[in-house]
Amino acid sequence: MRALLNALQAGNRSGTGRYAGELARALAAPEADFHFDVLWPEGVEHPPAGPHVRVLPISGGALRRLWTDHAAIRRIARETSASVVHYPANIGPAIAPEGLVVTVHDCSFFREPAWFRRDRAWYYRLFVARGLRGARRVIVDSQATAADVEEWLHVPHDCIDVIPLGVGAMFRPMDAAAQDAARRRHGLPGAYFLYVGTLEPRKNLPRIIAAWAQATAHGGPDLVIAGRRGWKTGALDAAIAECPRRDCIHLVGFLPQTDLPAVISAAVAFVWPTLLEGFGLPVLEAMACGVPVITSDRSSLPELTGDAALLVHPEHIEDIAAAMRRLMEDAALRQSLRDKGMARAALFTWERTARLTLDAYRRAAEQGQPVHFDTA
Repeated sequence: MRALLNALQAGNRSGTGRYAGELARALAAPEADFHFDVLWPEGVEHPPAGPHVRVLPISGGALRRLWTDHAAIRRIARETSASVVHYPANIGPAIAPEGLVVTVHDCSFFREPAWFRRDRAWYYRLFVARGLRGARRVIVDSQATAADVEEWLHVPHDCIDVIPLGVGAMFRPMDAAAQDAARRRHGLPGAYFLYVGTLEPRKNLPRIIAAWAQATAHGGPDLVIAGRRGWKTGALDAAIAECPRRDCIHLVGFLPQTDLPAVISAAVAFVWPTLLEGFGLPVLEAMACGVPVITSDRSSLPELTGDAALLVHPEHIEDIAAAMRRLMEDAALRQSLRDKGMARAALFTWERTARLTLDAYRRAAEQGQPVHFDTA
């Protein structure tokens, strides 16, 4: 069997970009009955080529990528003799090639379109649905997303493969020297609560700020917010401006992935009570670094964390603040969550993700015909 992975999003500073890149690298491990071609953005470090793997670099900007995604892909699939073609970033091609597999990471554009710019919400609501037409399998990251894909996109349950993401080996507890070096590089305080991710409405940052201010009103760790600025950040800017401890909030922007393990390891706790997640990879990475986690009690996050995190109602500021106070005051709880989190994170590997993805490819190849379902 030969599969074609469209990993042109691998260079993006996004969760889908991370997934495409990590999956491609994990799939590059030799597999006796499996051959693998990957479309890869030219200029981005690619997975190793070998007897089972061919890397097909694609140059050019957004227009070239759009042409490849929606027009050239069928020709490339024929030329590579691909029996499976995988689109890993929510949107499939305009005209499906044979053996199409699409990964849908979440249905937030359908559930809460107001979180996004109007044009972006419209684009994704239209093209995520259209991109599934002609697909043989739909991969999702969690049972929560599987339920949403059934509800919002009307994909039959038996056409969905639930395949959790993995955590890279680089995410592990870093020593004091590495933590201190990261503090110096990024101007971080000695003690801090940490958020990492895109700055956008569903990440719940105004409530995180309000809860942190409440929990540390009489003193405590600073708040570090790391991530690229996304969209609709007016409420975040207002929350910072109105916060009585705004001088202790550190907006450090996007951090290189190589710095993340040390920055995470140095945190008192990782605070991530987001409003909806298809998976929540930053939570897993924080647990792997041995840092206590506060996260949401909804969508995919409870199934990801099990009993290895403090779960809070993300719309209740008092719940988030109480969890922060508990971690500030209870050393035994912090240690317990560190131990549980590291054990939990060890269950999630990109090798496992790749193995389950190969199983989905085989099911797609064996089905012979696409599944027809109503995505209108």
